[in-house]
Amino acid sequence: MTLKQLRYLIAIAEAGSFSAAARRAYIAQPALSRQIALLEDELEMRLLERQHDGIVLTDAGRRLYEVARSVLQKLDSVKDELESTKGNPVGRVSISVPVTASALLLPLIIERAGRKFAGIQLTVRDGLTKEGGRAVEMGKVDFGVVPNAEELEHVIAEPVLVEDLFWIGEPPQPDMPDTITLAEAAATPLVMPPRGLHLRRRIEQAAMEAGVELNVLYEQQSAPGLASLVRAGLAATITNWPPIEDGLHPAARRIVEPSIRRTVSIVHSVHRPLSFAASCLRDLVRALLIELVQDGRWKGQLIERELPALDDQD
Repeated sequence: MTLKQLRYLIAIAEAGSFSAAARRAYIAQPALSRQIALLEDELEMRLLERQHDGIVLTDAGRRLYEVARSVLQKLDSVKDELESTKGNPVGRVSISVPVTASALLLPLIIERAGRKFAGIQLTVRDGLTKEGGRAVEMGKVDFGVVPNAEELEHVIAEPVLVEDLFWIGEPPQPDMPDTITLAEAAATPLVMPPRGLHLRRRIEQAAMEAGVELNVLYEQQSAPGLASLVRAGLAATITNWPPIEDGLHPAARRIVEPSIRRTVSIVHSVHRPLSFAASCLRDLVRALLIELVQDGRWKGQLIERELPALDDQD
């Protein structure tokens, strides 16, 4: 077993096919297949299963993938970790944030990280909650801000806040109350994320427990698409705060009777220990979330109120 073979296995698992992995690894596909065959022969077990639309890892392949990622990440980060012992974090750090909060979080994280940690090369991915959670589980990012940590496997989660969900609909009217019952919200024409996504499941669970039916007329997977229907007055939606798109300012009313809440956590994979640089970024993001809740830009209640706020003077 060689490090080269382990890198090839990782490339195949993440690309989803031999051809795509070969292009990314700059190797001929037959040579790539040969290396994986040699690895399987040595271990005397199948690591990959070929399907009509690509490949999937076997149970043994997934376990080796997880171990390989951990080992190679540690080897690749040795130089950065040694440099970081001087007190200045150095290295590459990748994180994921929810798409519904990306307009708020992305500029703040990138600006403050660049100012505070010049030696860190930061990549921030935004996407659906399912995508962000999966990226953490697979070790594709160092850590993520996710609202569904209880649904993830093999992760370490640090709960930061509990957020309420809001009904977002027509432009505000005079004397409009700032709350709306779940039954009233459910009866309005709604545009929602597709079934199976965490936010949709959480809302449907609350509606089922309350004995109400959601009036879902449209489904949109992208935040811009969802926001466009709300802005056009074709439907309302149920989501968290901050709003689904920067610049979208319709009426936002907190759902009550019952309230719908979920916990937002900072999560990383148990198979990908945080480097010194990633730990520094995690602390920065955690403090930033606390600051946003404290000044009302993220509607929620802090779980750990004693954590220090971000020092914005550095």
